[in-house]
Amino acid sequence: MMSALSPQPGHPVRVTIGLQTQAPCHPTYQVIRTPNYPPAPTGKDGVHCCIPPLRQPFTKSSLHNLIYMLIFLDHPGFIKCSLKATQHHCETNIDKWKKFWMMFQQDISNINLLATMLLAGNANFLNTTTMDGLSYWPQKLSYASLMAASGSILVGLAVQNPRIFTAYSSFYFQTMVLVLGFPFELFLYSIILFIAALIVHLAIHSAKVQIYAAVTIMGLVIVSLFFYWLITELLDGWQFSPQKCKTQRVEGSLQTV
Repeated sequence: MMSALSPQPGHPVRVTIGLQTQAPCHPTYQVIRTPNYPPAPTGKDGVHCCIPPLRQPFTKSSLHNLIYMLIFLDHPGFIKCSLKATQHHCETNIDKWKKFWMMFQQDISNINLLATMLLAGNANFLNTTTMDGLSYWPQKLSYASLMAASGSILVGLAVQNPRIFTAYSSFYFQTMVLVLGFPFELFLYSIILFIAALIVHLAIHSAKVQIYAAVTIMGLVIVSLFFYWLITELLDGWQFSPQKCKTQRVEGSLQTV
């Protein structure tokens, strides 16, 4: 009896006082220890075998996904997949929509914070440049970066307000994906323009060491993004079969041998 009621190591317990009456005038109390956490799932649910582009033939769709990864960091694809999970036959799943919107609001808050920091960086860069007017190319790029960061903050503040959405057609859906992804895209363009302003500024002043360092870092970023895309799979509401997954794993190991 004691071993059945003893808690598992490392787990908190909830203590319940139970009343037992053995006689009319002599009640006794028994301490019953029950876990206050749900039992952990032990089945095979939630298991998926990733099929990355490295294990698939290269197609036009693969090229499209690669361009999305290199240019937009695949953020529109992430929003598209998350938004698709909330829609079902021209109806919106309210519970899934609430979870999606909480995640999206957190994402927008992070983007607005980073865009504000980039605004300060552009302002400091413009103060350090000695050229007056807009004839100096680094100043042009920095001003464009500043405007893109400001637009990212404004659109982020607008779409952060909770609203409900139902995709009645593909036009509705694609428009929503475009609008929700706009703050991140503007922020990304602002970063690219700011980096371009720095590189042009260094090139004008013949700072070769800094230019080589900037080119090397950007090259490493692009290569890392390419390999990240190559060995991962887009989470797109896939359906999977554990038996098929096991078969693919066995076949892959046989081919390796």
